[in-house]
Amino acid sequence: MRMFFRMCVSSLSRRGLLFVVVSAFYFGSMLLAALLAQTLYSPFYEGRKIEGLFLVDGLPLMILSIFLFNLIVSAFIFVTLPGLVFFVFPVIMLLMRAVVWGASLNQLPTPLFLAALPTLILEGEGYVIASIGGINLGLSWLKPYWVYKGESLSRLEALKRALRECAHLFVFVTVLLFAAALVEAVTLTLSPF
Repeated sequence: MRMFFRMCVSSLSRRGLLFVVVSAFYFGSMLLAALLAQTLYSPFYEGRKIEGLFLVDGLPLMILSIFLFNLIVSAFIFVTLPGLVFFVFPVIMLLMRAVVWGASLNQLPTPLFLAALPTLILEGEGYVIASIGGINLGLSWLKPYWVYKGESLSRLEALKRALRECAHLFVFVTVLLFAAALVEAVTLTLSPF
């Protein structure tokens, strides 16, 4: 178990610079979208009760539904998998997500924004790590020498290695998205709005 965790940490640390750049891109795009939305749109929230897809009976079911949706649909299908086709797609998907979240969250009253902030950060970093996996997958078969400098790997060997690294990265994605689902469900349950 300890060896597996070391491999997971090693997979992320090898992509440390990419992690920092993509995180800055994601959260910077979100901030820019929020600032633009502030000047372009009037607030849409006017004391309405929060309604959502995951407001189900029972906290455990709510946590599970949020977690599975975020992990399978949002992280894997929409962020990581497109990278297998072309390495730029995960970044494009992150940009779209950041713009939507930035524009939406900007219009919330301060108490609701502060309540959503921990979930926003946890989910955001989960999606950033998922995108790193997608970027590596795309580059591994397109330009293996960019991903694995100094190693003479064929495209197939590089892709197999990138798939293993992606699985290691998804350990972090899973932990972050589970923590985000837990925080989001508790926030929604305790929210007076």
